[in-house]
Amino acid sequence: MIAAVLAAVALTMPSREALIERWLHANRAHAVAQLALPAHGSVPPLDLDGLAQRELATAGRYRLMQPGVPPAESEPWWLRALEWIGAGWRQLWRAFFGRVHVSPQAASGIGEALLALVALTFVFIVWRILRNVQLSRSAARSTAEPLEALADPRSLYQSACEAADRGEYGNAALLLFAATVALLDRRGAVTVNRSATVGELRRKLRAANADLVAPFDAVAAPFIQKAYAERPIDAAQWRHARSSFDRAMLSLSKHD
Repeated sequence: MIAAVLAAVALTMPSREALIERWLHANRAHAVAQLALPAHGSVPPLDLDGLAQRELATAGRYRLMQPGVPPAESEPWWLRALEWIGAGWRQLWRAFFGRVHVSPQAASGIGEALLALVALTFVFIVWRILRNVQLSRSAARSTAEPLEALADPRSLYQSACEAADRGEYGNAALLLFAATVALLDRRGAVTVNRSATVGELRRKLRAANADLVAPFDAVAAPFIQKAYAERPIDAAQWRHARSSFDRAMLSLSKHD
């Protein structure tokens, strides 16, 4: 009996397709295609680049640093100098041959002559630089030579005169003062030590022989100017110091 009732109810109920069709007609916001999608459909991927650009473009939210332009590498000074010389040479060459009409052979000869002149000038400049360096080193060695290695006043005086003949009046003044101190030490007028200053030697000399103070000052003046003030000595100063040594100091050496 119950089975017959259930069968009768089932026959009177509409089918599943009929229910869906009835619901679609009642709700126009949906479509059949939407119902055809699976229950767990794939989510479309997010546009992360666009999202980041829109976020960074928001005014006042971020402080973005502009990429710095790398500084251009500066050329060395010698390369700039060579380029400047080369540019000037090309301008001079164009200006000369633009007005003077010469044959290709003559132009080649003139160019070779000018290049030879430039090469000779360069060699001369290098030679002068090397010569000055050598003279500076020899002067430094003569200045730094200890007094004990040149204990003879006559040798020191001769070295001073030779330096003056070469035009090295500063080194000559240093050697002449060393000759003076060596002579005074040999005569027993002063006792020379490494720590003695010019003022101390002058005080000792005044106490021992006041007549030698004036020529000592004349010799010491260019020495102080060269050794302490590092100023050049001219020929007149050298002649005055040498004449003072010749008149007073050298006369004492005759009694040795």
